Amino acid sequence: MKLRWPDDALVAEFGAPLRCLSSAVLNGGFSSATGWLNLQVGHDYARTDPEIHLREAAVTRGLDPATTIGMLTAADVRAGILRERGLADAVATVGIGQPLAAAGQRPRPVPPRAGTINVLVVVHAPLTDAALVAAVQTATEAKAQALADAGVLALNHAGHATGTATDAICVAARAGDRVRFAGPATPV
Repeated sequence: MKLRWPDDALVAEFGAPLRCLSSAVLNGGFSSATGWLNLQVGHDYARTDPEIHLREAAVTRGLDPATTIGMLTAADVRAGILRERGLADAVATVGIGQPLAAAGQRPRPVPPRAGTINVLVVVHAPLTDAALVAAVQTATEAKAQALADAGVLALNHAGHATGTATDAICVAARAGDRVRFAGPATPV
């Protein structure tokens, strides 16, 4: 995976199509992708056509919008962090201005602040569909654990945050379906 930071974006280029499962605005769900676009937007972002906006942003950054996973964030994409460990690499941008607990109560009204955690995990193994789902689950649990370890408290719960209301995740894996398990007790 090759990273680059054109303008106000963080781009990961995979080098070959990867099987993906994502909650992204652009090409979310199960898909095949050649890259990832994490587009930085202003704190006052109010467009009602984010998918169209991401398609346009992909084109202007030399990406094929049909094969790009696209996410939005108000967090500083230049602070994106890459970690490589074993069979998986992860890239994240983190804004936690609106930390919430997934099972908390409806958040009380507070002024909007940067608050999106976007995560891309690239697994260097051919995962089955079920293993892709398990990898998304494991990465999400790891995000929640990192927030708890950092002592980030939720605005809507008397405890630690598990994320924000606008977080997005993508797990990308090599083509094929030989690896059946990708939970916390597996090499993946």
